[in-house]
Amino acid sequence: MSDLISRRTAGVACAWTRAVTYACKLFAVAGGILFVLEAMMSVVSVLGRLFFATPVPGDYELVQVMSAMGIAMCLPYCQIRRGHVFVDFFTLWASAGVVKVLNALAALALALVAFLLAARSYEGMVEMHDYGETSMVISLPVWWGYVPVAPSFVLLGLAALLTLVQDVRLPAPQAVHA
Repeated sequence: MSDLISRRTAGVACAWTRAVTYACKLFAVAGGILFVLEAMMSVVSVLGRLFFATPVPGDYELVQVMSAMGIAMCLPYCQIRRGHVFVDFFTLWASAGVVKVLNALAALALALVAFLLAARSYEGMVEMHDYGETSMVISLPVWWGYVPVAPSFVLLGLAALLTLVQDVRLPAPQAVHA
């Protein structure tokens, strides 16, 4: 009976891992597309300014909003791939087990902060929508920039929890001494 439960639990964990990983990839691709569109718009704006004395109206506003959206959308993939920068200067002395615990604590802290940022981003989006605040040049509703940010932070929190579970479940890596 316990074998059946453990297989079922493993299946759910595997499905959850696949779903979170797929969502992280999807968000990163969407963020990458935003960056490409942002770069193309910047080129068009510079060329328009150079040849026709007419840049893309609101290009600075659009770059600002698209950058924030793209960065937020790429963060979950970076976490799931363990691509964040780690400063291991302070843990060089530590055993593999201590490093494993510290990594798990860092993942937990990231998850908590990500969920807090998701809640605050959502509240900010609702407030911007209610106030009807728009950008200065092209009157772009400010709340539009928040739309992918809150879900991105939720996904970042889920990715951090997934890496936390992986850190806790996997055996500590053996230290390599050269």
